[in-house]
Amino acid sequence: MKLNPVWLETFRVLVDSGHFTRTAEKLFMTQPGVSQHIKKLEQACGYLLLKREGKRFSITAQGEQLYAYIQQVNEAEQQLLAQLGADDPFTGPCRIACSGSTAIRLYKHLLTLQDKYPGLIMHLQAAPYRSILAAIASGEIDLGIVNEKPDSLHFTAQPVGREAIALMVPVNRPQGAQSLTGYLSSLGMIRHPDSDYYTSLYLSHSESTLLREVPFSRIPTKGFINQIHDILLPVSSGLGFTILPRSVLQDSPYHKAISVMGNVPLINEPLYLVHRKNRELPARFETIMPLLAKHLA
Repeated sequence: MKLNPVWLETFRVLVDSGHFTRTAEKLFMTQPGVSQHIKKLEQACGYLLLKREGKRFSITAQGEQLYAYIQQVNEAEQQLLAQLGADDPFTGPCRIACSGSTAIRLYKHLLTLQDKYPGLIMHLQAAPYRSILAAIASGEIDLGIVNEKPDSLHFTAQPVGREAIALMVPVNRPQGAQSLTGYLSSLGMIRHPDSDYYTSLYLSHSESTLLREVPFSRIPTKGFINQIHDILLPVSSGLGFTILPRSVLQDSPYHKAISVMGNVPLINEPLYLVHRKNRELPARFETIMPLLAKHLA
């Protein structure tokens, strides 16, 4: 049985005032009304809360426990009201999810912002596209950065920049008349959590006739790795090719041993900031947005 908050307030005021008459005056009630509230509260609790001694009373052990509970509830309510009114643009967790390549581009800049505003707490999660949307929908993260605009029924998206996606191969490509399909098939693909996604984007937006002839679904897999920093290691060793944002190559220690396919154009994909529809982001994201726009442009 739920405890009626009106009865609880009557009990609190009675204990604080120590008198039924004063309680009735404070609550604009009659004395019989106060007594009725206490009686109903005792019935709901299943214990006597007051020991009556003529016109005076004392609190039972159960009454003291209930009074302490009421105090805790009132304090928690005051804290909640204070928190609801506090939306500091320089304080609080910033939960962001994006691809591993975008995380590399942004993380050092987010840390610089956190150094300037120590109250900000950066939570940066690298994840595939569908996982990002699922995390936004569940409330696990506040803001996602993705290459593909999601449905407008559940998400709000705004363009923030572009990302160049490239097909990367070992720098020493054998000379000869070998076709692009033959070359890539002989190399095999180094796959990663976003490889299917990037390949799909790459093919759907490419105007290259050569690229359309490549049967990517039938090209053998030569390896799989989910660490963004190490995806290019097997490519640099000549063990396969991969498709990634070009920024990964620029920041990679293996960049001298890898080249972007010269006869296949880069694909410039838009980047979107995404959050759950009809959910207003906290004010601290107004502090972060200019930084994201600057470094993703």
